[in-house]
Amino acid sequence: MPRINIGAGVALLAALIVIATGALLLTGNQAGEKSHDEAKRFASYEGLVEFVRNGQEKASYSFGFYGNRLTKVSSMAAPMAEAGTTGSQAASDYSGTNVQVSGVDEADIVKNDGRHIYAVSGNKVAIVDAYPAEQAKAVSEIEIQGSPVGLLVNNDRLVVFAQAYNYHAYETTAPAAKMASVIVAPPNGGGVNTAILVYDISDRTRPALIRNITVTGNYHDSRMIGDYAYAVINQQMPYGDGPVPLPAIAEGGKVREVPATEIYYFDNPDYSYGYVNILAIDTQDDSEDYNSRSFLAGSTQNMYVSEGSIYISYTKLNNLDSFDNIMEKVILPSMPPSVQSSISEIERSDADNDEKRSRIGEEINRHANSLSREESRELEQRMAERAAELEREIAKQREQTIVHRIAISDSSIEYRAEGSVPGRVLNQFSMDEHEGNFRMATTTGNSWDRTSQNHVYVLDSELDTVGSVEDLAPEESIYSARFMGNRAYLVTFKKVDPLFVIDLSEPTNPKVLGKLKIPGYSDYLHPYDESHIIGIGKDAVEAEQGDFAWYQGLKVALFDVSDPENPKEVAKYNIGDRGTDSEALRDHKAFLFSREKSLLVIPVTLAEIDRTRYNPDLQANGNVPSSAYGEFTWQGAYVFNLDAENGFQLKGRVTHIGEGGRQSYFDQTSSVRRSLYMGDVLYTISDSMIKMNGLDDMAEINGVNLQND
Repeated sequence: MPRINIGAGVALLAALIVIATGALLLTGNQAGEKSHDEAKRFASYEGLVEFVRNGQEKASYSFGFYGNRLTKVSSMAAPMAEAGTTGSQAASDYSGTNVQVSGVDEADIVKNDGRHIYAVSGNKVAIVDAYPAEQAKAVSEIEIQGSPVGLLVNNDRLVVFAQAYNYHAYETTAPAAKMASVIVAPPNGGGVNTAILVYDISDRTRPALIRNITVTGNYHDSRMIGDYAYAVINQQMPYGDGPVPLPAIAEGGKVREVPATEIYYFDNPDYSYGYVNILAIDTQDDSEDYNSRSFLAGSTQNMYVSEGSIYISYTKLNNLDSFDNIMEKVILPSMPPSVQSSISEIERSDADNDEKRSRIGEEINRHANSLSREESRELEQRMAERAAELEREIAKQREQTIVHRIAISDSSIEYRAEGSVPGRVLNQFSMDEHEGNFRMATTTGNSWDRTSQNHVYVLDSELDTVGSVEDLAPEESIYSARFMGNRAYLVTFKKVDPLFVIDLSEPTNPKVLGKLKIPGYSDYLHPYDESHIIGIGKDAVEAEQGDFAWYQGLKVALFDVSDPENPKEVAKYNIGDRGTDSEALRDHKAFLFSREKSLLVIPVTLAEIDRTRYNPDLQANGNVPSSAYGEFTWQGAYVFNLDAENGFQLKGRVTHIGEGGRQSYFDQTSSVRRSLYMGDVLYTISDSMIKMNGLDDMAEINGVNLQND
């Protein structure tokens, strides 16, 4: 909540009214209220339109929109080099994608099967025969009209998820399944659509497109469980008086518009509507039709998937009448009895609300003008403290995360339950399913106005809240979370990095066991073993003035949580200066770790400060201002040996950029984004190439160019 200037009582009252009404214009149910037990379906298209329009009438601002015109997504396989006849087999030891849940694969821009690497490179997907490394070569590429955003591999099937924009046609031909061209032109104009392309890669030199399913909307995320791929696609609802579109799905030259009677909805009104389309596809049996479900809800923001359920979540804001609360809990307690009496008399009068607030403002103004400067400051401080406390209470009710559980089993997709908790979740790692319960870590309020607080909630299988621990780390926000069995680990930050250890062994009574405060923060937490956690984030230095800290370079840390009441940082490694970055901070799939190999690899964009730019005194003691940014000097992968006894030991660095990694920062195609290993070889992947280095000595073995243009 902003500081309040008591220069005039009317100004004070105006500020409080803004807080009470202007910031809380959105509508919805109160936090914690469960509006229904199951999803409903519309009886007609007219009913769907009426439901949408009733919600949108409550909007105070408009949204951009995407229509449901299907895109033109074509694909071809272009042989590049014949596969060798060495008879080599896949590596017996190789890394997969870093996923959240064992047994639930996540789509990524790079996949490998122990012999071949499948990598997105621009608008192509390259297939590289990568093992053994000495004989590695590209064997084919698939050209996508659109933007490939994720890959899944299952035996001899490759699934490519791609998005295409502003096309009017959907057309393709496939060797295994003839598909006619289809032109689709709904009334809402062009938009974004997602293509799910399934290839037969039994011959890696000639991948064959056998299924092409195009869905209206933006690709959100996908998973692979057994032989089934599950995709979640958000279709934003246009705002305004135009026609309300329906979801559409096309395959094999046939376009199916999902009828309103098959669309599920929920009785919690909102004005940011969209369709959440969920598809299940058998990647091994081409004769089995896809299955789908469409829900009218807020667009999915985060998704957690277990082997039996998809949980989708989104945040909504509630309309709360806060003025009475502010009057009761902030204004009146801060006034002397005489002013309280006058305000109460005004409130009991027959005047309308505008007249009452004007007269109350006059009373406050008279009182404020009678105070000395010191008394005014004291009044301001009291009211600001009370207002901040009230705002923290209101934040729990105003902002809530809605979560839906959809049961999945092979092609079956069945809606099960809805729940809600106060606050917003950071990402998929803020959610977890364990022994029939669903756990969520959320933040309410904002650190910049000192209203933020953090919470952990436990929900049962029906998504009713059964336990919670609330109000952690006031004025800070969650920067990372990780649930591991009966424990949760949270990192919050404002000036220092508190690592919280939370006991969830008793779901109805979660409790904080211990916490550790150190400089900086972790954006991602990864289990090392049952007693240790790896964190990657930024170092930080507390500002000399102001209630904040300056983040610095990258920091990787190892925490010992064997004594949960006294967690410890037992090792750390700092990389670069302020401005140094890593994709692993935002995407866990860029993080490669193997405890068996004592291996940790992360992509790094290195920024270093040129200390010669600062005056001699600063150079002499090696210090520069904490706010100073470094300049880009290198990009590539940092390769560490990591074990609990010796901590982090830099083994080497690998770059794809010429001149030692110092080429222009804007050469994004050469930026290392992923890494993997097969046997004793490390493979680093950028958009332009795959490079192979020995894990023993980091010596370069080979390289494959992915861009032959």
